[in-house]
Amino acid sequence: MVVLTNAAQLRALPPEEALKGRPVHLRAVVNLVGLDAANTIFIQDETGGTFLSGTSNPHKLVPGNYIEVTGTSYAGLFVPGIRAKNVQILGDRELAPPEPASFDDLLSGRLHYQRVTASGIVRAVSLDTNHVTLRVAMGARKLDVQVLEPLPGEPPALVDARVVLTGLAAGFINDKRQMVAPQVLLRSLADLQVQHPAPADPFAGPAVPAAQLLSFTPTGSSGHRLKVRGLVTHQQRGAALFLRSEGRGLFVQTTQAAATRPGEVVEVTGFPAMGAFSALLEDAEFRTVDREADPPPVFTTARDVLRGTNDANLVTMEAQLLEVLQTPAESVLVLQADNLAFNARLARAPLELAAGSRLRLTGVCRVEESNTPGTSFRANPRAIELLLRSPEDIVVLLAPPWWTAERLATVALGLLVLLAAAFAWAGLLRRRVAEQTEVIRHKVEREAALEERHRMAREMHDTLAQSFSGLGFQLESLAASLPSEADAARTRLDTAKQMVRHGQEEFRRSLMNLRAQELERGGLAGALGELGRQMTAGTGITFDLQLHGTTRGLSEAVENNLLRIGQECVTNAVRHARPNRIEAEISFASDQVCLRVKDDGTGFDPAQLEHGPNGHFGWRGIHERAEQIKAEVKLTSQPGRGTEVVVSVPF
Repeated sequence: MVVLTNAAQLRALPPEEALKGRPVHLRAVVNLVGLDAANTIFIQDETGGTFLSGTSNPHKLVPGNYIEVTGTSYAGLFVPGIRAKNVQILGDRELAPPEPASFDDLLSGRLHYQRVTASGIVRAVSLDTNHVTLRVAMGARKLDVQVLEPLPGEPPALVDARVVLTGLAAGFINDKRQMVAPQVLLRSLADLQVQHPAPADPFAGPAVPAAQLLSFTPTGSSGHRLKVRGLVTHQQRGAALFLRSEGRGLFVQTTQAAATRPGEVVEVTGFPAMGAFSALLEDAEFRTVDREADPPPVFTTARDVLRGTNDANLVTMEAQLLEVLQTPAESVLVLQADNLAFNARLARAPLELAAGSRLRLTGVCRVEESNTPGTSFRANPRAIELLLRSPEDIVVLLAPPWWTAERLATVALGLLVLLAAAFAWAGLLRRRVAEQTEVIRHKVEREAALEERHRMAREMHDTLAQSFSGLGFQLESLAASLPSEADAARTRLDTAKQMVRHGQEEFRRSLMNLRAQELERGGLAGALGELGRQMTAGTGITFDLQLHGTTRGLSEAVENNLLRIGQECVTNAVRHARPNRIEAEISFASDQVCLRVKDDGTGFDPAQLEHGPNGHFGWRGIHERAEQIKAEVKLTSQPGRGTEVVVSVPF
């Protein structure tokens, strides 16, 4: 087999070839040593960059070490790497000169795990346990920059500074080996040079009217912060601020948690950006400078709102109530006015409102979606919502009449054909509104269920899980303190430790049932594929997932139980079967969906599950999950010929 002698040959390997463990023997310079549990070592030679996996940095390598590596190819998440068998330090060399990179260069992946240099304006600085993360704007797009070495104190004032950074190109990768977002890793803040420092006082400059943000100027937008002075109309603490500046509304994104009230005059500094329809300020800071009377709302109609003049402004409008939906966090009013269906949102409150009521609502108008007609240069709002501040912003103008739409339809049977056609048109409009209402209802109910399950999982983790861990630590400490001749006591302690470990495993399964985070990020196939690759990573086992048939929507219970059954099958194969390959298959037929997990491992006699000791909790859990979704489970296994589990769920 041909030996790979440089990084370019390794980077050119397709993933399936890299998985075959091709021999590698090359020399390169250490660029960076990661802070992950494996201390991933990033290296670069004159042809490109790659990384060493599974070394745990036994030689305490540091940037600048010139090393010789012998090992085998490794697929990695995005770029092929090296599973090192032998690492020898040959001396020290200068790091490779960084290559200038744009955001598109980083997103393309061609510079992945190589030294790059880039410039931009710092938008935000966050500090987490002495580790700094910067968000740097490179034109209209933003790049995450992580500093690996912890800071001894507070980070310097970098927001709104133009900087040049030199580090390692990296990124966030999905389970399809695709770059989701680029990232640059810096060893320390010494790898960052300030070209133009941030203003000493971000509020020192002149104020700009909200209407002038991102409007035409001969010089164009600078990309730096601007200051806007305005009157507060609404605040969502720690998330958003809404202002009225010279009669126009302005949406301000800010994580600042200081409280402010409607009627207060504030100065805001932030970075201009374009929202769904109007300009807004991002990564903003504000301070209160004065107090005026509460701002009066602007009276408008749904038809006028669709002209776009009151985006982010405080308005009053009338509409008919279709339904009230309650979630754990908010109350959602589904409304209709001027043939437009829209929502009004309010922090959860008890509302005694009857469907069909005529309401007057006061709140901040938000354009959610806009369109750009092909025959015009103008953009127009297409969908809106209202952000209500309190229940007092809702006034009932007219209670629903005794005559319902169905009674009126009955009377209309005796009217002329022209009136019948008009009512048919009205029925079509109601049907469209009902469809939108149903979509909103399903979304709200799913969000409510997920929120409650997440709350229970967090509380259980912070109480019972910690108690299990503490009990385990105490048993370990007690076992270590026993004299060597106390065999009987040590045997009982070992039994107690096994019981604690079993309890932790069962508790972990319960938490997984409550919070299937993998399914929140994608469907069953994506979640099972991600779990399979995570569980087989670094084991030398090949995991493959195939999807057959036309995908159909599954209920949350079916998706969650099939995911956990598949996870249990893969876990059992990795732990006990010593396979070379694990295959998973999800097949959709007209009347059922099937999950098949097969390995080529050692196999076993299935009779052991029926006549063996009561310890097969994983297999028992598979049957219990299958019963919950009325599924049929079939197990096939022979010693030395692998194992296959097939789960069939009828629609």
